[in-house]
Amino acid sequence: MENGNYQIGVHIADVTHFVKDNSPIDVEAAKRSTSTYLVTERLDMLPTVLTTDLCSLVGEVDRYAFSVLWEMDFDGNVINVDFTKSIIRSVAAMTYEQAQNLLDMGDEEFLGLDAKEKIKVNGVRGLNRYARIFRQARMDAGALTLASQEVKFKLDDEVQPTEIGEYKHFETNKLVEEMMLFANITVAKRILRSFPTLSVLRRHPAPNRDMFTSFIAKANSKGYEIDIETSKNLSDSLDAVDDPEVNKILRILVTRCMSPAKYFVAGTEKVRDWHHYG
Repeated sequence: MENGNYQIGVHIADVTHFVKDNSPIDVEAAKRSTSTYLVTERLDMLPTVLTTDLCSLVGEVDRYAFSVLWEMDFDGNVINVDFTKSIIRSVAAMTYEQAQNLLDMGDEEFLGLDAKEKIKVNGVRGLNRYARIFRQARMDAGALTLASQEVKFKLDDEVQPTEIGEYKHFETNKLVEEMMLFANITVAKRILRSFPTLSVLRRHPAPNRDMFTSFIAKANSKGYEIDIETSKNLSDSLDAVDDPEVNKILRILVTRCMSPAKYFVAGTEKVRDWHHYG
């Protein structure tokens, strides 16, 4: 920006432009309530022409969106935020791996790009720099980094599984995760200011200590002490597990100790119970 700050935007397709309240599509979508993802197909909540085209933020095409726009200084402090309907034209639609390639690109290769491609690289790298700042702030506050294995199947012509593999994660997965979290938090604060007793929010209660009994015993059998007094203590204990394989297994196991997140109306819960343990 002209004043030396940076503008970051998170955009979501403006479905309400196409799906009007109580229209036949809206009524059917309410019955389905979500899109269902199966191994070989997806059962959409909305018609395919919307989900894969008109409400998909494809590259280099104008699309109706709803945007959260932050003005931030270099250190990631929010100076101003705006919520607005918008029309955006994304410079590119990329997979996580394609975006990761831009992060990992060497200087010589970067210098050989044209101006349009350099915009993509600088955009991804700039977002990733802020994502790292956001992530570090969450970790310092006691956020938990847990593991949940995602798998993908290779199928034959008869739709029988022939191979199973683990889904590969990149740093760009974390980039998108941090931006989504930051947008959700910002929007929740805005809604709460407007509707202090009627906002629908999401909280994550602290887990029942008894759920950790088996987990702590498993960690002790490998020589590791786990402190569950607070989420930060638990996070620090997991970080101290120096065997990468054991560390990953423990992070998978500890997810089974967690309480499920819950949606609630702001006026029905005490403020001290609004926190998100994870």
